[in-house]
Amino acid sequence: MAGRKKRSNIAKWTFGVYFALMLTWTLAWVLKVNLDAQNDWLAASTGSFVYWTTAKAFIWIAPAIALMRLSGRSLREVCNFPNWKSWLKWGGGIGLLIALSGFIPKYLHNQPLFPTDISYALFSATIITPLFEEFLMRGAILGNLQYSYSFWKASILSSLMFLGLHLPGWFFLGTLTENLTKPAGGAISIFLLGLAFSYVVRRSKSFMGSAIAHSLNNLSSWR
Repeated sequence: MAGRKKRSNIAKWTFGVYFALMLTWTLAWVLKVNLDAQNDWLAASTGSFVYWTTAKAFIWIAPAIALMRLSGRSLREVCNFPNWKSWLKWGGGIGLLIALSGFIPKYLHNQPLFPTDISYALFSATIITPLFEEFLMRGAILGNLQYSYSFWKASILSSLMFLGLHLPGWFFLGTLTENLTKPAGGAISIFLLGLAFSYVVRRSKSFMGSAIAHSLNNLSSWR
């Protein structure tokens, strides 16, 4: 009975932290929009990179570490570096399969398969965001929810929360309605990617596997 109550409390705290995080993340977008109107440096690529990397470190990573400690898991356990062959195999394999959905249309339209210019935005999309987002969503949230739910139920819930994490950005960029109503891509794509990344974590036993798959997806869709 005590163990069941503890598992239930882990899930409740995880949902509570997530909703507090979403509020803070929305406020970060409000602040950025207002600062951009007053500060040219913050509106530029370098300033945006510094702002969003700092915001993600505080708003995503700090709560993720707290959630991991709540469930008694260590950073070493969540990363599972000794299992690097597995997370390279599963993350790279499923990541490449997902990436084909971006590479094939580019190839058919005679577009470059890979970015031709290196930028802070590209580095953020292919390195920072996959690592930070997967550490939060799969390493902390999915891992915690599995204490109370089956893997697939935890995966569905965390994938919906993963979708929710994108909503503030879509709203402030003016693409919310478009992404929510697309018959393919947009919200549906984000949810399905969440399920795929969750499966990678299950097979590789490390959030690093899903970070690799996430990075390859972002690289293939970069324009």
